[in-house]
Amino acid sequence: MSAKKQLNKLYWNNFLFNISIAGAAWVLLLVSRGFSLVQVGIAETVFHLVSIICEIPSGMFADVIGRKKSLLLSCVTGVLSGFFMAFVDNFAGVLISIAFSAVTYNLCTGTDSACAYDSLLEEGRTDEYDGYISKQTIIYRISNGLATLAAGVALIIGNTMAQLLGIAIDAVRFAVLLSLKENTVVSENHDNLGKRIRDCVTGSLGFLKGNLAAARLIFRNALVGAVDILLLFFLQAKLPMTGIPDWVLGPLLFIMSMGGILGAHLSIRFKTWRFGHLFILCLAMVMAGFLAEFTGIAWIMTLGGFLAAFADDLIQIRADVELNNMVPAPQRATLISVNSLVFSLVMIVMSPLAGWLFTYL
Repeated sequence: MSAKKQLNKLYWNNFLFNISIAGAAWVLLLVSRGFSLVQVGIAETVFHLVSIICEIPSGMFADVIGRKKSLLLSCVTGVLSGFFMAFVDNFAGVLISIAFSAVTYNLCTGTDSACAYDSLLEEGRTDEYDGYISKQTIIYRISNGLATLAAGVALIIGNTMAQLLGIAIDAVRFAVLLSLKENTVVSENHDNLGKRIRDCVTGSLGFLKGNLAAARLIFRNALVGAVDILLLFFLQAKLPMTGIPDWVLGPLLFIMSMGGILGAHLSIRFKTWRFGHLFILCLAMVMAGFLAEFTGIAWIMTLGGFLAAFADDLIQIRADVELNNMVPAPQRATLISVNSLVFSLVMIVMSPLAGWLFTYL
């Protein structure tokens, strides 16, 4: 299968992964069921605790067992997450669902970009990866934005129906991924399983030990992303408190998501910037967006969310491209998973704090 066909399947996977209205409006759905913002913060913390535990093993699974198998398994765990959120009506059920959701995320993060990069590498076309990741980010923002725009629909049809719709989408995603081709770096490795695991561990540790530049890049990207994600999550609950009509919430959240599209589209223009300088610019933008939320004025809050999404996607794309250019192919998914691991560590600290800030300030 050509790299172009591989990338098209990954585009569809990304779109379907993010189009679920239950996933986009999960905070709104939990609040509508009577859960507090503090409980939302706890649920988010559980998500990232599970991510810390499963992130590196999931990356190793993709590198050792297969990128295709990892993506297919993510569909199964996505179905389990939807099932518990739909049919277990207590906070324990919510936390179990969130845990499966985290594993779903783990199985995808690093895996899809590793699959794409190595598919292009096999045809000597890695110079096209920059354009690929930019398109993927735009697809993410559009699909997630459309799902967010329909947040009101999730409330109208109810939590159970919204979750069942998400389960159906995961089934379609599974069908799309069935015809994906495994990367040569995985399929042509005929060593026994134990040796492949040892090679993956030693190769990954050796890379991280000697690459402080990669470590700095990963932390800076995670910090900007954490502020943006928490901002957009809690805006689902804070914007209605400004007195806007219910029907306006979806469009405002959609406008914020469009900031990410602009950031992804313009990311190529920052290709020559030093990453440290780009980090300072993006951190300043997300902090300005964060402070805007305390004005209590809907249009300023929306502008702040737009600005934060712009900065997040801009630095995310540049970090993804630089990191993929650094890492060795046999450990690509594992090492890219370190990026998500650090993000989860940052989020564990910041999620409860953000829940407290948005509740009491």
